[in-house]
Amino acid sequence: MEYVVFDIETTGLNTMRDRIVEIGAVKVRDGEIVSTFDMLMNPGIKIPSEVSLINHITDDMVMYALPSQVVLHQFQKFVDGCDFLVGHNAARFDYPFLLSEFERNNVHHQRLPVRDTVFLAKNIVPHLKRYSLASLCEYFKIVNNDAHRALSDAEATSQLFSHLQRVKQGL
Repeated sequence: MEYVVFDIETTGLNTMRDRIVEIGAVKVRDGEIVSTFDMLMNPGIKIPSEVSLINHITDDMVMYALPSQVVLHQFQKFVDGCDFLVGHNAARFDYPFLLSEFERNNVHHQRLPVRDTVFLAKNIVPHLKRYSLASLCEYFKIVNNDAHRALSDAEATSQLFSHLQRVKQGL
């Protein structure tokens, strides 16, 4: 079994108006991370200062980054052949945002099933008050050294997914 755990950072929350500025992902095969994907992309629009305060990605950082279309093609190659995608809040945010970017940039993409660690956690550990990635990392003692950066969040989500699978299986 091979899957990709991914995360994105964006200029905002609106899939029509805002853009992706970073994609981070880890490819997992038989429970082990076998490769990583981490790219900034030039969104073609200004990053609001309040967003930069959260993810620490600035206009200067993306000014000379590859354009969205190129990064999206490379990401599609990265996920090619995997069985499914995993993300935290992916069903409601990351995956719809990613699909919107693929469409906007006319990039052919393979639609994949998505497993969302928010939904999994709510079913597997229903007694928690909060299901943010930070809260779940704290609960499962997962270290996320660079929260709100795509690769670090993808790595933390990969560990979270593994923990949730073990709890679900009663291990």
